[in-house]
Amino acid sequence: MTQKRTLLKYGILSLALAAPLSACAFDSLTVIGDSLSDTGNNGRWTWDSGQNKLYDEQLAELYGLALSPSSNGGSNYAAGGATATPELNPQDNTADQVRQWLAKTGGKADHNGLYIHWVGGNDLAAAIARPAMAQQIAGNSATSAAAQVGLLLDAGA
Repeated sequence: MTQKRTLLKYGILSLALAAPLSACAFDSLTVIGDSLSDTGNNGRWTWDSGQNKLYDEQLAELYGLALSPSSNGGSNYAAGGATATPELNPQDNTADQVRQWLAKTGGKADHNGLYIHWVGGNDLAAAIARPAMAQQIAGNSATSAAAQVGLLLDAGA
C-alpha cells in the first residue's frame, strides 16, 4: 500500500510540475539588447556561435521559436555595443531598438510573445570610464531602460 501511495504522490507531483510548463507556450521571441544578446546585427562579439549559443538562442530553441537579427527581418534587435541611452551610443542603443520594434509591429505586442530587454554592461563601462559622471550616467541609463520596458508593457508585452 505504501508503494502505491508513493507512486501516487510522484504522479501528482509530476502533473503539478508539468502544468506551468504547458502554460509557457510562446508564439514569438523579441529581443532588445547589447552584445550579450546580439545574434548578428553587429556581428558576433561573444563565443563561437557554431559551438556556443547565446542564452536567447537557447531559449528560442527550447520553445521552438524563430530568432534572427532584425537586420535580416527577424525579431532580435540587439546590437553589440548598445547602451540604454542614445547619449552614450547614438548609433546603437536600446531606445532606438524599441522604437524600431514599435514601428515594425504598429505598436502592438504579441500577447503570447516572450520579450527580453537586456542592457547595462556598456552603460556601466561608460560610467567607470568617467568617474566624475558615473552616478549621472548610471542613473540616466537605468531610467532610460525602465522607460523602454514601460513602452514594451504599454504595447502589450
